Amino acid sequence: MGQADSVMIKNYGILLLPEFSNLCFSNLIEPLRAANDLSDQPVAKWHLFSVDGKSVSSTSGLTFPVHKSVADIPDTAPLDILFVMASYNYESYITPPLVQQLRRLKPYAKQIAGLDAGPFALARAGLLSGYRATIHWAELDVFQETFPDIKVCADRYVIDRDRITTGGASTSMDLILEVIRQHHGEQLAIAVAEFLIFDIERPGSSQQREFASARLSVRAPRLAKAVKLMEANIETPLAISDLAQQVGTSQRQLEREFREVLDATPGRYYVLLRVAAARRLIRETNFSITQVAVRSGFNSSAALIRNYRATYHCTPSADRKLHRLRRSPVEDP
Repeated sequence: MGQADSVMIKNYGILLLPEFSNLCFSNLIEPLRAANDLSDQPVAKWHLFSVDGKSVSSTSGLTFPVHKSVADIPDTAPLDILFVMASYNYESYITPPLVQQLRRLKPYAKQIAGLDAGPFALARAGLLSGYRATIHWAELDVFQETFPDIKVCADRYVIDRDRITTGGASTSMDLILEVIRQHHGEQLAIAVAEFLIFDIERPGSSQQREFASARLSVRAPRLAKAVKLMEANIETPLAISDLAQQVGTSQRQLEREFREVLDATPGRYYVLLRVAAARRLIRETNFSITQVAVRSGFNSSAALIRNYRATYHCTPSADRKLHRLRRSPVEDP
């Protein structure tokens, strides 16, 4: 695909925090690479940064070399976009020194983006105050509670003036195609999407958690609506009878559909959703067991522990300890 000789190369920076998502990273950088390949001349260049300038490992254990440290970002300025990518165990890596460094980077990037759990880093640095923003759906409630000065939504990605936020993984592909569209035109964005056989691009305003309900709605629309209601009411669970009434069916019929399609009763499926929500909080936050129980809709710590053990064969405390032990860096002998 030809490009005009006067095309301006866009300059991007990508700050990788440890345990970032490979999928999120690939979905960001591969379309930029494809855009260069499909143009007569490069349209994008990028620089990889880590906190200390050393190689950084993803959550899958793959190690990536970087170009420079976060302190060197001003040397690559001006950046058109600085992407901050964080995923697992993000709170451990968003340290006070990093927050201070991020605050100082505003003059060096036209836009600053947080990907996956990256919006937490931007929010800690005060870079999202007064902005509309999103984050991975599993972190939405905690994010909204922690930063009431941010207009939090569940969109796939949000571009609000000089700030960008995404929900991570596939939403990064949606976002970067929109960036290519804005920077280099519709024709190149379409060519990149076709080259990567990415034919399900969604607008930023679409919701993150639409896939499961969309798949279910084809086969069992009432069940899909019920699942969506369950997902929206984790902290204060609805009675199954109320669910049935809201989706326009009897409780007996709803139970029949759950068994046929999901091989579980509505009550059991609801518990599994809430235990899964509890596990995310156990692994990714420092909330006490009591706080996690409240946020996942259990009336006591004992109820949470009982259901957690039945689902994951361990207690929440043991799971947290083991998860953090596995995530702790291994030093070379």
